[in-house]
Amino acid sequence: MKNPLRLLAPLFAFTLMGTALVAASPEAYHGTSSAQAGTYASLDYPLPFSSALPYDVDIAALRALSDTPDKAVPPYTIPDANIPPAQRWFDIFSWQSFLALNWPARPDGEPNNQLTLADSKTPRVWEYYVDASLVYRKNGAPPPSWEDAVAASQDKSFWMSGMSIGTPHDKKHAGDGDYVIPVIGGASGSLQAFTGPMIDQQGKWVRYQAALNKVEFDYLVENTLYNLEGQVAFTAKNQVNFPPNQGTSKYGAMEIKMSWKQMSPQDDPARFLVRKARVIPLTGEPYTAEFGLVGMHIAAKTESAPTWIWATFEQVDNTNANDLEKNSRGQSINPTFFNTANPTIPVNTLAPKNAAPVAQYNSVTGKDDGPVVYTSWDESLTTNPTQATMVLPVPKATAALNAQVQAALKSLGSVFQYYELIGTQWPVAPAFPGFTNGVANQSDGRLLPSSQESILFKVPGKVVPVFLVNTTMETFFQAGNQAAGPVADDYRLPAGLLADPNTIFATESCAGCHFSAGAAVAFKKDPYGRYVTQTIDGVKYRVPIYGQNAVRGLMGDADYSWLMQLRAQSAPYTGTEPTVDISTLLIPNNQKICPAK
Repeated sequence: MKNPLRLLAPLFAFTLMGTALVAASPEAYHGTSSAQAGTYASLDYPLPFSSALPYDVDIAALRALSDTPDKAVPPYTIPDANIPPAQRWFDIFSWQSFLALNWPARPDGEPNNQLTLADSKTPRVWEYYVDASLVYRKNGAPPPSWEDAVAASQDKSFWMSGMSIGTPHDKKHAGDGDYVIPVIGGASGSLQAFTGPMIDQQGKWVRYQAALNKVEFDYLVENTLYNLEGQVAFTAKNQVNFPPNQGTSKYGAMEIKMSWKQMSPQDDPARFLVRKARVIPLTGEPYTAEFGLVGMHIAAKTESAPTWIWATFEQVDNTNANDLEKNSRGQSINPTFFNTANPTIPVNTLAPKNAAPVAQYNSVTGKDDGPVVYTSWDESLTTNPTQATMVLPVPKATAALNAQVQAALKSLGSVFQYYELIGTQWPVAPAFPGFTNGVANQSDGRLLPSSQESILFKVPGKVVPVFLVNTTMETFFQAGNQAAGPVADDYRLPAGLLADPNTIFATESCAGCHFSAGAAVAFKKDPYGRYVTQTIDGVKYRVPIYGQNAVRGLMGDADYSWLMQLRAQSAPYTGTEPTVDISTLLIPNNQKICPAK
């Protein structure tokens, strides 16, 4: 049977609307780099392995598959019949990028071609990218120079961040840029974006790290997008538009995100890329341990994909393992995040919060002395393993490519034979608009749900596949059958209706999530023109308002990068204009049921 996602392929993708593309000259596409060289008649992975990071997908191959084969430069629209071979070229791009980023590096961060992927001890190329915490700093301070930021990124530290938690009291020693202001879904640390912790079978939390290349770093610094004041000034006159590649002469912006598990006696280090890192938990004492790479996201802004190419990789034992296979110690192999001895445990379920209690509003007393609600997790009390599974399987064509690459890596004795591409998202029709509303009003007052279209086309450009998640980074977004409303973009809903009530199947996707990322567009004021402020650690800060990507609208989008919204800080407010504290404007959330029932 054909993969159902392939059958739906003509229905997905996305582009960044209103983007002025930088077009390279046609001559830039007459050849391909060594990393892109391949025989167009064959869809096998091009060997031997190359340390060259590809600038883009193989443009000559993509152009030949497009409906404009005589058009010299991308982007291209791919006819439905040619989506499967085009998908293979994007999957090849993903593997080439993964291996180039994981190539042993010289001290200057360039690939060391005297070494091969058989080496796993030398620092990788990606280790010379800059950690997000060195860009988005306390009080919106400017980042250090690229060279200094790269040097500071060599020391890996994972700290509790995200979900309005912030960092521990010894933050000045955390290697995190002295990060203080709480964020939602922080990009580095101990919580998954917008949810919470993932716990391995030994009761240890998975840790997360985000980094970016020099192209993105330079764009953020040149436009002062690393702090909220800079974002507000920039978005008043411009749209955020990270640079794509320019043919094969200049790379585009790139972000990477990695997930790491703490190594235990039950883990075979021969099956992981292993690095040492310092952990600074919210509760408990900091410690240093060895961590194995279990997941890697790669997002690349390219001319073929103005809405970015999204690739995600996992370690092969994450949720499934061959128990007939033996590891390097002669032991049977068990999944890292699935307990095969008790398959009745509910899967992909977030641990309940058990820390940072907050008393709720009491309508009887008019005070915040109602029942206590926990708003965070105590790491020492949250140790039950997460029973994780992959809801959607790796497509067979992608699995076949994985087998080719893994066999070649095995012949080298490379640890990367134990990693697999889960999938690659890319825009089939970059100029295609997105559908943003969840329901449509009819003239007689009834509603026509459009959950199919507003999910398949949520992001402009017809991105394929519609759903793509990494089980170590989006564990809890794999709900399967669920109400359509939270998945679709429910704009323009009639009064009283909160969401499309239809039941649909969904997980999430890299593109679908990042499509919603916004930049700061203003600082909030009350009806009387006073800045709304909040006080953190005795310092007063203005409360920002964020935009969102709204298809072709000018809505202050962040060009698919959550980092600007989730990590950027503002400077302490020292102005002379009157202010009002946020606590005087907050209202209780007493709603129990949708007014439309």
